[in-house]
Amino acid sequence: MKQMVIYGAAYFDVVKLIDAINRVSPTWTLLGFLDDTPDFKGRILHGIPILGGRELVPDFARREEVYVFNNVNGSRAGHRHVADLLSAHQCRTPSLIHPGVDLNYVTVGDGCIIPEGVVIGANVVIGSQVTIRYGCVISHDVTIGDHVLLGPGVTLGGRSMIGEGCLVGAGATILLETTVGEYSTVGAGAVVVKNVPARETVAGVPARVFRKGDPS
Repeated sequence: MKQMVIYGAAYFDVVKLIDAINRVSPTWTLLGFLDDTPDFKGRILHGIPILGGRELVPDFARREEVYVFNNVNGSRAGHRHVADLLSAHQCRTPSLIHPGVDLNYVTVGDGCIIPEGVVIGANVVIGSQVTIRYGCVISHDVTIGDHVLLGPGVTLGGRSMIGEGCLVGAGATILLETTVGEYSTVGAGAVVVKNVPARETVAGVPARVFRKGDPS
C-alpha cells in the first residue's frame, strides 16, 4: 500500500473518503496530518496524529513511497499557497475519488477530491487541485479550471466553463453554456444565467454582480 500524509487537519471528511477507497481496493496507509496551526503538533485527531507543519514537507518529499494531499480549503488563496509549496518540493499529490463516482470519459488532474454522491457527465475536463463537495452534478462537456472549489449540491449545466481559482457556493446553479471567469465567486444558491467576468462576486436569482474585482 502507498503511504499518505494529509496537509490540513480541519476537513476530516478526506479521511472518510480514504476509508471508502480502501474498502474497495486497499490503497493507502495514512501516516498522519500536517498542520501549521500553533500547538497542533502532537495532538491526535480521531486516532490520527498531527505530525507537525510545513517544516516536515521536504522530508516527506524525499521519500518516494509517500504522497502528500492538500486538504487546506479555508480559502482559495490558502489552498493555492499549500499547492505551490508542495509543487516546489516536488511532492507526489494524488487525486482522491470515491469508488462510486463514474469517471468514464472524464479527465481529472492531480490533487483533486471527488467524494461520494457526485455525478459527472461525459467529456468533462477537471483541472488540478479541484475540490468538489457532496452531491454536485456536473453535466456533459464541462471544463473546470485548476484550484476551483465547488460547494455541496452545485449544478453545472452542459458546456459550462468554470475558470481557475473560482469558488462556487453551496447549491448554486450554472446554466448551460455559461462561463464563470477566473477567480470569481458565485454565492450559495445563486442561479447564473449569463457569463460572469473574471474576479467578480455574483449572488441571487438570477445572479447579479455583488462585488466587482480588482482588475490588477
